[in-house]
Amino acid sequence: MTSVTTNTTFAEAKTGVFLDVEECPIPEDLDPKSLYQNIRTALANKGYHGEVSIKAFGDRNQIPGYFESAGIEIHPVGDKRLRIREMLISFFHWLYTNKPELCNVMIISRNGMEFASALHSCKELGHNILVANPLHGPKICQCGCKTKSYDLITEMWLWETLADGGDPLVKTKREEEVSNEEEEDDVSEDLSSFTRTFSSFVCC
Repeated sequence: MTSVTTNTTFAEAKTGVFLDVEECPIPEDLDPKSLYQNIRTALANKGYHGEVSIKAFGDRNQIPGYFESAGIEIHPVGDKRLRIREMLISFFHWLYTNKPELCNVMIISRNGMEFASALHSCKELGHNILVANPLHGPKICQCGCKTKSYDLITEMWLWETLADGGDPLVKTKREEEVSNEEEEDDVSEDLSSFTRTFSSFVCC
């Protein structure tokens, strides 16, 4: 696993956090402000000291200003496919806006496989990839049976630990992904061409 504490390029780089708040909801004992601070703390503890921006997707019934007052940009999209599509648009737009800087990007979702193509494109552009998945959600494959996305990732957190400001998982102790036959695979296939279109836009 790469150590960012010795990589000055990413230690002071901007970090964009893209959170699926429908599938990774804020823990009951936290609010958006404490969540924002805890994520910043977790990143700083791993050597990331640059500007942090968080974009949340979902929670159509949230109280107006609930996220914004904490500095979190909210995109209230409920439908799963539309939500992932909106996350991808925002993801690539953020990278394009910050060209030619190299950045840290963090995807927080139940199933990182949905963003495999985006992560590959991001890595090819030279960016640093971080992810977080919930404790009981499917994880990005470690055994190489579906994708080599795992090899692209610098740090991986459990969502519950990240939300509490904790440390990422240790690579040698991560469990291998259990085969997942749920609808997420269909979503990933549907969005693959969409991802390629936006990644080519960022490369321009």
